[in-house]
Amino acid sequence: MELKITDFKVFVAQANFEWAFVRIYSKDLYGTGEAGPAPGLKGMESEFIQLLIGEDAFKVNRIAEKLRYATLYSGTTVYHLISAINIALYDLIGKYLNVPIYKLLGGDKTEIPVYVDAHGGKGLEAINALHLPVNLPWIKEAEVETNRLITTNNPVHGRLSMEKWNEDYSPEAYAKRALKMKNEGYKAMKFDLDVPTPYIDLRRVRNGDLSLKDIDYMVDIVKAVRESVGDEVEIMFDLHWRYNLNTAIRICKALEPYRLRWLEDPMPAIMAVSNYDELKLLTSQCSVPIETGENLYTVYQFKDLLNTGVRVWAPDIVKAGGITEGRRIAELAAMYDIEYSPHNIASPIGTMAHAHVGSIANTFGFVEFHGHDVPFWNEIVKPKRKIIEDGVIKLTDDPGLGIDLDDEVMRKYWPTYEL
Repeated sequence: MELKITDFKVFVAQANFEWAFVRIYSKDLYGTGEAGPAPGLKGMESEFIQLLIGEDAFKVNRIAEKLRYATLYSGTTVYHLISAINIALYDLIGKYLNVPIYKLLGGDKTEIPVYVDAHGGKGLEAINALHLPVNLPWIKEAEVETNRLITTNNPVHGRLSMEKWNEDYSPEAYAKRALKMKNEGYKAMKFDLDVPTPYIDLRRVRNGDLSLKDIDYMVDIVKAVRESVGDEVEIMFDLHWRYNLNTAIRICKALEPYRLRWLEDPMPAIMAVSNYDELKLLTSQCSVPIETGENLYTVYQFKDLLNTGVRVWAPDIVKAGGITEGRRIAELAAMYDIEYSPHNIASPIGTMAHAHVGSIANTFGFVEFHGHDVPFWNEIVKPKRKIIEDGVIKLTDDPGLGIDLDDEVMRKYWPTYEL
C-alpha cells in the first residue's frame, strides 16, 4: 500500500492571527494542515515541494526526519511549516483509510475540554505574524478592543508595547465578560493580565517592572473575575513574557488567594531563545502553577522543562512539530503527571489537530480557543457544525481531522485563496 505525494500548496490568511494552511495531495485526495504564524511561510512553498513530491505519505516518520535534516541550518520558523505538513499527512492518511486521526493514534476520549481566551473586557485586536495590529473590515462589528495602543508599530505583546488604560481594562469589564463566557458554557477561561492600569508608567514597563498600585489593580481584576464566575469555573491569566523576576514573584504572591489554574509566561524566559534557569527561580518562590511552552519546539525542548518546576505544559503543535510531536510531548508529560494544556491560536484546522492529540493525552487539561470573537470562525469549514459546544469539542467518526476548509467560503473572505 502506497500513498504517493503529488503536490503541495500553502496559503496564508490574515484573521485574528495569521492562519497558514497547507495541502498535501495524492492525486485527487488531499490532507489539510495548519502552521503557526511566522513571517515568510508562503515563500517556503517552492522549496518544500521539492522534498515532498514522490514521497509515500504513510511514511510519516521518514518525512519528518527528511524535513528535519533538510532544514538543519534554518532555525525554528521552518518547524511551523513542518508541523503543518505533519498534520496534513495525518489528515490525508485518515481520509484514505476512512478513519479519524484520534483512532489512528489509539485515542478513546471523544469529548475534549476547551478553555476560552477572553483577553479582557473585550477581545484582542487582530495581529499579524510580527505581532503588529492589523485593521480588518470585520473588526468593526466584533467585540474587540480598538483604542488601547498609543503606537501601532511596536509589537502588541512585550515590554515595547505602548499602551494607555481605558474602561475595557476595568475590573467591572472583566467581570462582565467572564460571566458572559460562563453563560456560554465554558468551564474554564483565560484573561490577559499584562494590560495597562490607571497607574501605568511606560518607563517602568520598558524594564519589566510595575508599581505596587499596578499590582493591586491586577489583584482587583482577578478578584472581580473569580467573584463573577465562582469556584466552579477554572480561571487563568496570561502575562505575555513581560515582567522581570522580582515583579513576576510579586504578582504571583499577590494572586495566591484566588486559586488560579495557572499563571502563564510571566517572564521572557521562554521566547524564541530560552532561559530555563529563570523559570527555576520563579517556581521556587511561587505557589501558583506556572504554565509555559507555546514557543518551544519538539519533545526535546519540553524534556528540558522537567527540572524547572513548571507544572503546566502548553505546546502549540502547529509549530512544535505537528501531531507526531504533540503525541510525544503528551506522553512525556504523562510520565511525570504534568498537565498538558496546549496553546492554540489557530483556525478550526489547527484546533481539531490539538483535539485529536488530546484524545490520547493522559494528563490533558484543556485546549485553548482563541477565536471567540472571530465572526467567521465556524463558517470557513465543512461539514457545517458548531465545533465547540458548552466548552467541549466532540470528536466524530468523520475521517482525518473530521473537518475541512470550505473553499467557497474561504474565497469569500480571502479572494486570492487557492490551495
